[in-house]
Amino acid sequence: MSSYDSYSTVKNLFVLGITTSAFCSGGLLFTSYVHVPAYVKNTSDESLLSQWQTMAAVGKAIVPPLALIASGANFFNSYMTHTQPQHYRFMAAGVLSLAILPYTFVALGPTNAEFELREEKKGSSTDDRLRNLDVKELISRWSNLSAVRGFLLLASAIVSCDAMLHLTF
Repeated sequence: MSSYDSYSTVKNLFVLGITTSAFCSGGLLFTSYVHVPAYVKNTSDESLLSQWQTMAAVGKAIVPPLALIASGANFFNSYMTHTQPQHYRFMAAGVLSLAILPYTFVALGPTNAEFELREEKKGSSTDDRLRNLDVKELISRWSNLSAVRGFLLLASAIVSCDAMLHLTF
């Protein structure tokens, strides 16, 4: 593979990685800072639970595959540029993209479980902190925790841009 072919591959993977990271970041941050506050202000608890279920279903279908694509593109770029010091930046961008998956299970898992219990009208969880929150407080908590995922993906896009700016072929 010639130097030009390698650069072309890295460039294409960069575009793929940054596009998917930025797209997901924008969606998550928009949801956290625009949609959720509007929902909380203008709807009832029953409607909020229904809207959260829709947001959760769409999020589960879209965000994890795109985060895996972004991290895969960044990891492959790290491999393609392994002779340059910038390959660590691509690796860091891949880790940041991938970090939203365990973060979702660890930080958002209990809140998501509480929403599902309330939606199914099976009562509440055993977590006292969550059980004592009303639906509006619970969705605001979820929104704040979810914003962290958006910032992780934004950081991934920025680190990937920094890596690309410092490449030499």
